Amino acid sequence: MRKTTRPTGKDDVMTAILDAATALFAAKGVAGVSVRDIAARANVNHGLVHRHFGSKENLRLQVQNHLMEKINADIGAPENYADAFIRGVAALRKNEAFWKVLARTFLDGQFQGNVQSAFPFLQKMTGIIAKAQKDGTFDKRTDPRLLVAGGTAMVLGLLVFEHYLLPATGLDGEPAGAAQDAILQAFMDLLRNSN
Repeated sequence: MRKTTRPTGKDDVMTAILDAATALFAAKGVAGVSVRDIAARANVNHGLVHRHFGSKENLRLQVQNHLMEKINADIGAPENYADAFIRGVAALRKNEAFWKVLARTFLDGQFQGNVQSAFPFLQKMTGIIAKAQKDGTFDKRTDPRLLVAGGTAMVLGLLVFEHYLLPATGLDGEPAGAAQDAILQAFMDLLRNSN
């Protein structure tokens, strides 16, 4: 739905452009959206997109960073790896535009350079697991980076491929959220039992 009033002021214009680009990138992918499409949805002149963001690629990067900031705010300060994992999953479920834009960006091959400017949550999670390994509360045999990469891949895979994975494994008889929760709980149980 297009806005009926034009945003005014730099902050309002930038917010409108970010919001419009987020919605369009999540729905159609970066390749399927033009700067003019974004400007029309934001109800601004397309020249303002270039003025405030430069290129469409920079806008894509800023959208991804903006979405990551929302994820980090929702996660907060977890106390341990289980808490971090649960908060991370909840934040991804709440902010589905994050993983939709990310997936479409990769599938379309529409990024040059960095996908995101930083990866604060994944770095935090790696640090939490490394600390738990030092404290003796987590299995020391596996590099924390591998655990974070594998856990992140599993969660994103569940979100993106839910409609394939659940029927393929016979889990489609349960509500999607319940099946996802059961899968994630099984993963957490494996981590706990590996000590």
